[in-house]
Amino acid sequence: MKERGHYWLLLAQLNPIPVAVGAAVLILIIGLLLVQRRRAKATKRVKAVAVEASKPNTVSTPETPAAPVVESTPATVVEIPLAPAIANEAPAPVPFVPIPPVGPVVDDGRRERVNLVAAEAKKLFDGADYDSAIIGSEDRDTRRLVGAELLSALVGRNPARRERAREAFMKHGYFDDATRDLRVAESDNERAAAARRLSFVHDREAVPHLIGALGDPAPDVRRASVEALMDLRDPSAIGPLNSLLQTENDRKVPRPLIKHAIEACATSAPQAAPALPAPESFSHPSTQPIETEREVIEI
Repeated sequence: MKERGHYWLLLAQLNPIPVAVGAAVLILIIGLLLVQRRRAKATKRVKAVAVEASKPNTVSTPETPAAPVVESTPATVVEIPLAPAIANEAPAPVPFVPIPPVGPVVDDGRRERVNLVAAEAKKLFDGADYDSAIIGSEDRDTRRLVGAELLSALVGRNPARRERAREAFMKHGYFDDATRDLRVAESDNERAAAARRLSFVHDREAVPHLIGALGDPAPDVRRASVEALMDLRDPSAIGPLNSLLQTENDRKVPRPLIKHAIEACATSAPQAAPALPAPESFSHPSTQPIETEREVIEI
């Protein structure tokens, strides 16, 4: 053993670096083993603490049933006399008188009004005698129902019904209602709807009102007015439409729509003129539309 130890000492003296590296590796391995042992012990301790912490909860649960030691027998004795008092007071609110439902009555009244308006409107469209008190009623809801019936006939395909509806529209003040709504209605949708109603009537008296609506601040109203003027085809609207074409910059009122309205108003004059003899009818109408269209393009 002494010789081996002496041998290793001589070897360490001759080659100190490998020996030092080997010793350092051994020390490192021993240190890692010690750290792992400590970690294992720490985890065991944590598990033990967790188990001990869970035990008191399991022990405390059986203690809860022991709580019924609080004897509430006198409390029950005190509550027994209160029960009849409450029982005696309960019948007081029993005489409850249910309020009769008002909704169905209102619905029935409106339904009767709708049926009555539809019946009188049918008499009007058929050319029979009708109740002017209903068609020309001052009630707002009734006028709204009658106006809807008249508009449905105005956009229909039966020319006789359209003419009778137009006469009733003018006679009973629905035209004046539309022009008033076009001027002073607070909602943009109401003013635009009024412009459309005026276009359905196809009466030239609506043209000045629609021209005035071309300056409305709402683009929907301006568009509805342009479309109404395009349907009415009145040449007096060419100038205001040209002015709108120069100033309009909203996408809701496109320039092609305004140009179509101008063309429709420009080409309506020859159609409205009385029939002329054959030789003149081929000469003048062919040149006049070209001149009007040329004026529109130059403006």
